[in-house]
Formats: sequence, C-alpha cells, structure tokens
Amino acid sequence: FLSTSKWWARNDESEIWDGQCTFSERSDNRKLSAELPIPSLPPPHRMQSFRKIQSKFGKKELISAWNAVLRTPPRLVKRRARSLSTDHGSSSSSSSAISSRLEHKESNSVTDVLRKFFDQVSDVGHRADVRRLGEEDLLNDFGEFRHYLSEKAAYNKVNREAGKDIVDWPLCISPTALPETRRQELSREKLISKLLFSIQAFTYTCCSEASEARGLLHTSPTSDAPSILSKFGISRVLLDGNLLLLPDPNPSVDDGFQPFDGRLGKLRYLGLALMVATSPVSKEVVQLCMSFPVPKPDPFDFEHDEKSLIKRAPVAYPILCGHVLTHCVGALIAVTGRARAEEGQHSIDSVVHDCRNFVQMSLIARVAQVIFSKLRESFVDNILGKEHVVSIIDQNLVQSSGVVDPKEKEWRHFALSVIQLLLSTSKKESPSPSSQGNSCASDADMLSSQVLQAVESAKVESVSFLRDLSLVCQVLVPNIFCKSASVFGFDAGSINMGEAQDNDRRVNSTTIGTLNHFLQLFQFESLSAMVKSNLLKEIIQSWYEESIGKNTRLLDFPRKFSQTTWPVMPPGMALPNDTPSNCLPLLGNFHISNTDDASSWTRIRYLPKSYTDLYAELSEMCPNIEQTGLCLVCGQVLNAAGKGECTKHAYKCGGGAGIYFLVQECVGLIMHGQKAAYVHSPYVDYYGETPQYRGRPLNLDLDRYRILRSLWSGHSVREKVIAERANTRQVIIPNFY
Repeated sequence: FLSTSKWWARNDESEIWDGQCTFSERSDNRKLSAELPIPSLPPPHRMQSFRKIQSKFGKKELISAWNAVLRTPPRLVKRRARSLSTDHGSSSSSSSAISSRLEHKESNSVTDVLRKFFDQVSDVGHRADVRRLGEEDLLNDFGEFRHYLSEKAAYNKVNREAGKDIVDWPLCISPTALPETRRQELSREKLISKLLFSIQAFTYTCCSEASEARGLLHTSPTSDAPSILSKFGISRVLLDGNLLLLPDPNPSVDDGFQPFDGRLGKLRYLGLALMVATSPVSKEVVQLCMSFPVPKPDPFDFEHDEKSLIKRAPVAYPILCGHVLTHCVGALIAVTGRARAEEGQHSIDSVVHDCRNFVQMSLIARVAQVIFSKLRESFVDNILGKEHVVSIIDQNLVQSSGVVDPKEKEWRHFALSVIQLLLSTSKKESPSPSSQGNSCASDADMLSSQVLQAVESAKVESVSFLRDLSLVCQVLVPNIFCKSASVFGFDAGSINMGEAQDNDRRVNSTTIGTLNHFLQLFQFESLSAMVKSNLLKEIIQSWYEESIGKNTRLLDFPRKFSQTTWPVMPPGMALPNDTPSNCLPLLGNFHISNTDDASSWTRIRYLPKSYTDLYAELSEMCPNIEQTGLCLVCGQVLNAAGKGECTKHAYKCGGGAGIYFLVQECVGLIMHGQKAAYVHSPYVDYYGETPQYRGRPLNLDLDRYRILRSLWSGHSVREKVIAERANTRQVIIPNFY
C-alpha cells in the first residue's frame, strides 16, 4: 500500500507539498500547466484533473470546486425545469435556460449553506472554549485546526500589551501588504482548517452518541435493549458492548441505499456532506492528517523561500501530538469523498482497502502516542542515556519470548518494536560517564517496569481506539464489515439479538481477546508483520522527529501526547469499583484528575440514592448556604440564592448548558445560556411523587434520572429549556441562578 498509493506524495512526482496546506506542481511542469485552460465550473467527471490545477490557487477555486461537486444531478434539474416551464406556459426552447439557471443557483446556495455551517461550528466551539477556559488560557493554546487564531494571537501580542488595535488575520502575519493571490491562498487555508474542525466535531459526535448507547445498554434492564437499539439505529451489540454494528443496506428497503435510521444513522447525513466538501482537497487533507514524510521544496523556488521567512502555525498538529482518532477519520472522509466525486473510477474494494490501511497506520500512531506519553521523560529528557534505554528494550524483547499466551507475546513484541523504532530516529549516542555511574540496577528495573506498563496501557487504549473507529467506519461506509461476519461465527444477514448475545458469551472477553477480534474485523495483517515494512519504519521515525523537533519555520505550539483516546469513560467504567452501593455516578462521570486543584473545590463524587443522605452531606459541607444548587454533571456545590453562580458554572462545565438539583426546593433546574427552567425532581417518595412537604422519605428514581442523563448526553438541554419556558407561567429571571 505504501509503495504504490498515490496518497503519498513521494509516489507522485508531479506534485510537491509546500509544508503548510497546498500541493502544487513541480517547477518543470509549470510551463505545461500554464498552457492549460482553467475551467471555472468543471463537470464532476473532470474533478481529478481539475483538482491538480486548482490546488495551487486560492479560495475562489475551492468554492468553484465545491459548486461542481455539490451540483444537483442534471436529470433532476431538467425534471424541475420542465415542471416550471409547464407551470408558466414557457416554450420548450426556454427549458434549457431555466435548467442552467436552476443548476447555477442551487450549486451556489448549497455552497453558501456549507460555508455557513463550517463558520457556525467554528464560532460556537470558540465561544464555548472562551467561556470554559478563559481568554488568557485560550490564547496560549487554541488547539488543533485553528491555526489562523493562533497566528492572530501571536502576531498581535505586542499590540495587546501596548493597548493598540488588533490587526485581523491574515493581514497581521505580513509586515507588507499582501497581494490578492496570496490572500486567496490564505483564505483557502482557513476554509480547509474549518473543514478539519468540522470533521473533528463529527468524530466527537459519533463517539458521544456511541458512548450514550453503551451506557444505556450497560445500566438498563435487558427488556429495554430492543428499544435502545432502535432509538440509536443499532442492529446488534458484540464484544461486551465494545462493538456496535449498524444495519447493512438492504435491497428491499429504499432501493438498497444506505440506511439513515436512529441517532447514529442520522449522522450519515453529516458524513456525506463532509465527504463532498473534502473531495476537492482530499489529497491535502490526507497529508495534513497522516503526516507523510515529503521531499523538501525546490531550492530554486524563490517564492517558497520568501514565504518561509514568515513563521506560521501548523494547520494540523503532528499526528503524535494531535487527536489521532480525528486524524484517521479525516483520512477516511477524504478517501470516501474522492470516490464519490469521481464516481465510477474507484471500486468499493479499493475504497475499503485504502480505509483499512489508514486505520492500520493510525493504530500504530496511537500505540506510539500512548507509549510516548508514558515514557516521554526517558525519551526526551534522556535521563539514563538513549543507549541504556535501548538495551533495556532489547532485554524486554528477549523476555517477551517466554510469555505463554501467543497473542500476548505477539502484542508485547509489536509494542516493543514500536519503541525501538521511536528510539532509532537519531544517531545512537554513548551515555556519558556520569550517566553510566548513575544507571544503577534499581534505575534499570524501574525503567523496565515503566516500559511494561506503557505496553499494557497501549493495549487498553488500542481497544478503545478501534472501538470508536469501527463505528465511524460504518457511518461512512455502511457495508465495510460485510465480509468480516465470519470472525464472530454468524451470517450478517440473519443474525438476531439473542444469537448475538449467546455468541458474545463465547467470545474471549479479555483485553487481548477483544483486540484480536477487532484486528480480524478490520482484516489487518498480523501485528508482527506490521512493523516489518521499511517504508512504515520511515514514516514512524518521521512522526517522532516531527513531534519533538523544533521547526524554526513554525510558531511554537504545545507538544502534548494524550494517553486517553476520548474523554468519555468506557462503558465498563460507567460504574467504578469504588462507587458505594448507595450511590450512583454523576451525569458527566466526572472524576478528579491529578492535575485538578481538588482542595479549592466544594463538590461530591457520587450522587446518593437517598435524599436524606444528600441533604445531610451538603449541609455539613456548606452550612452557610441558604439555597444549595448541586451540579449533576460534575458534583460542584453552588450557591443558588440568586447570585448567578449556576450560570457562570454552566459555561465552564458544559459550554453554557447545565443540569442542577436545588436541594432545599427539591426540584430540578436545567439551564442554557442565561435562560433556565424547572424540571421534575429525580427524588420521589414511595408513590412516585415529590411531595411539597417534608415527612416522607425520598429516594432517587432511576427512570427520572435516566431522563436527565439522556438530556445531557443527547445535547437536548437547549431544546428542553425552550419547551419548558413556553409551557409554564413561572418566569425565571435571566442570570438569577
């Protein structure tokens, strides 16, 4: 795949990567391309050649490409034109004119909607981050796919300190006036950046919906499973809830088109829109997401040298410093989007083949990222000397041969081989005499133990990574696993829920067993064969150097290495082992990490099932608060006596959305922005009611609490606030709580 794939620029000598966001033709091909006419609105069958031409142009050409791929099929346009000409009594000669006007109008309007959608996703995300993190903290790290905001903040730092006006992007990055062509190129970069940010939102949404489905299946009785599966559009659940299988296209339903049933099925609409938007820049998106090593620019390209004098922020972080799951989904959307734009030129097997190889590469990147996060101190700070670290890795490789389980042995050998590749990026250095003297046996044993812990953590995170990717792949390519049904021993067309549960009990439920089933599901090659490719070794070493290297051409950005794939806790951790039997987890499954300042927080870890226990605990914790408000998402205890603390907390905790329980009034409170509304209390008496007087013992009602959980995880708080405020006479003053 790596030696022949056109997705890697080294296999296509006609184009060169500019290091930022654009593929352009090499200098020896420019004379030929200059003689070619540039179409303003090419037909879909010319998208491949047009993409090579327009890639070196700017925003206008990208919008023209979107107009081309978003155009309504001609047969539908002609049908509508005939109906309009009949209604208005027009002659048949005017039908073609009406058709052309409809086609041009609809393509432009759809493109405008697409751009407004990208703008809205970016703006909403930015406003939520400002309220959640604060403007000062956000200026230090805007995150991925916001390079234009990072550059604006960096180049306006002096202006902010001096109290001068802020210069907008892209004018701020150049001391001289930018020519129109350069401004168009930068505007194109911004559109691609917002496209990638929308892909990240799509990835997070898929993970959030899947996590909600797994949580409901984990906590609900078996009798409720069919309704939950129908609600989310899931056909069956396997591997102890790790694998959610969506229904395959059925020729007898909707003429065999992919199903859009349930909350997960509805995400296919967004997936299709992102595919179409990515198709004109699919090669650029793959390069940004997968970080392929590319040849250096032409040394005689003086235009490139002039651009390199300006420090830029990366459009996408290096894959080991970014969210690997989003990077992989971006590559998958690029592959499927190109296949849809160039319909008939790519078989479904070739599309699935490319997707599986990108998933395989991303899995290796994820393993390297987790190991890097665990052993960064030994890798970067080089406490014991790289030669000493390599010798310890070699010892672990020898010891791994004695592992009894062949699958565990193969996994350990694979992970340790990845570490070896990471350490072989630079020239081997001999440890200094001081480091040799300090490298005692206890240090070696400690490092060896850390290596094994990193290998185990990478195994757990690999399962979580493939679990989320298996769902996203089904949303993008509904029949991608149609040939993998034999892994679980059933026929994909005749399985029912009972058979799936019986079969799931026979599947090895250990971590390595689940990982092995995912590898078979994606039809990967063996783990030992993955790391034998010389080209893959080159890519891994390039990833490592890019993640820790200091590129003088780039603005500095936080080089973090995330250990967790997704902030939502896995379904098996929905009820932690230390959860008391008389309590339930909070709506957000919130827990205090080592980096949190827990001493400054007044909060509870779990929600007591008894109202009396909750009242007593909060009264002892905050005896001077007259009206206690409890955030059911994170457990924060707030003063709800009309000082606006709940409103301020909602911006930090949920981006403006919040669900609270007013303890003294024994009523629920939902909030979005400055507006709030009352909802039912999760605590009821023996008769399922919440009395207005004290005396009856109240306990947590699981059905009511499940409704609040679905409001939170289903992003329905805003809609519920609007509905409740429209149907009640009680008016809550904005910012009161």
